[in-house]
Amino acid sequence: MSNDELFKLDGNPTIRKIFPISIQHVLAMIIGNIAPAIIIAQSIGLENEQITQMVQYSMVCAGIATILQIYGIWKFGARLPIVMGTNFAFVPVIITINSNYGFSSVFGACIIGSIFLIFFGVFIEKIIKYFPPIVTGTTVLSMGISLYPVAISYMAGISGTPEYGNLTNWSIAIITLLIVMFIDHFATGYLKILSILLGIIVGYCISLIYGIVDFSAFDNSKYIEIPKIFPFGVDFHYGAIITMIVMYIVTSIQVIGDTSSLTVGAMNREASKEEVSGALMSKGLSGIITAILGGLPSSSYAQNIGIISITKVVSKKVVALSGLIIFILGFFPKFSSIMTTIPYPVLGGATLSVFSIITINGIKLISREKMTNRNAGILGIALAFGLGITTVPESIALTPLWFQTFIGASPIIISTIIAFILNLILPKNEK
Repeated sequence: MSNDELFKLDGNPTIRKIFPISIQHVLAMIIGNIAPAIIIAQSIGLENEQITQMVQYSMVCAGIATILQIYGIWKFGARLPIVMGTNFAFVPVIITINSNYGFSSVFGACIIGSIFLIFFGVFIEKIIKYFPPIVTGTTVLSMGISLYPVAISYMAGISGTPEYGNLTNWSIAIITLLIVMFIDHFATGYLKILSILLGIIVGYCISLIYGIVDFSAFDNSKYIEIPKIFPFGVDFHYGAIITMIVMYIVTSIQVIGDTSSLTVGAMNREASKEEVSGALMSKGLSGIITAILGGLPSSSYAQNIGIISITKVVSKKVVALSGLIIFILGFFPKFSSIMTTIPYPVLGGATLSVFSIITINGIKLISREKMTNRNAGILGIALAFGLGITTVPESIALTPLWFQTFIGASPIIISTIIAFILNLILPKNEK
């Protein structure tokens, strides 16, 4: 069979030809998929067994979301080779919701948020005009900035322990970051795309030498476990639901951008309205399934779209196999528990580079429009409120709890709302 099948959307290349490329996609996304689960689980104080479960469920749900996006059901799914995985943007929001309402309320909020996203996808053609680059760019910029404290805290180690902030932790974190940056800037092709994974491997090896890797989670984990329905429970709270609805809509902008990036970069055409709508509706449907199975909200992965844009291998069969591999790995807690042994400083050093890329992407989006007084005002005021309120949470301490959750959960939400409103009311003809 000709290699040409690899370059056809509905091509049928052999397993022998697609397997190496599929593994490449798995390696490119696996750290980004499991890191949010580990960070959230550790931040809210879950036990080792539950942390392993969080990673396990994230794997299973990423596989389901990816395959649904590729092949679709009715109008759900872009029917494009899009890899889906856990979204970092939800990390501070989920931690805040857990603090105010309990972890079970996260999953109830995700279900309602996902339903709203499905309707958002249906009407996206009429809605998208209200989200120009100045609004979406402000959203992405605040998203990246809001995640910096998470990475810095992890670089210092485990908060509250005697070792937190010591030179060993910082040395490991900095070396991990430098390896990621070196590979990202000096390597090419596949090696460049695997920069984060390779940085973590080097940091992990150094951690082993220092003896700071804890294998207790691996030793106590099971070999095989079937995911349960609502393993962490489910609950519904008004404040959590509103917050999650806004977050789902906000992060849908990333899916729109990634879908267009895929078709332009790999197929030399713009994404169709049906593909964009299907991508969002699929994210919503998979969000409902993910919440039921105890996973975390997902989104498209730009690094995998980068692989496709470089190689031009657009066969859906290639990415579908990647989704299947991730799905199957999720049934083996031993594998998931290995991921949870990655030391905090290694995770912090690796994810700092990810968050910086998100921040720069926000700046790039904003730069698509001329920085007029109007746009400067939108950006400045939106960031001032978003970053200001979350930095000084006591400023809204006397407001209702639902308001504190909604506004104070993450600068992403308030920055997006302010940018959205100002974009509507400020005159567009201002110089």
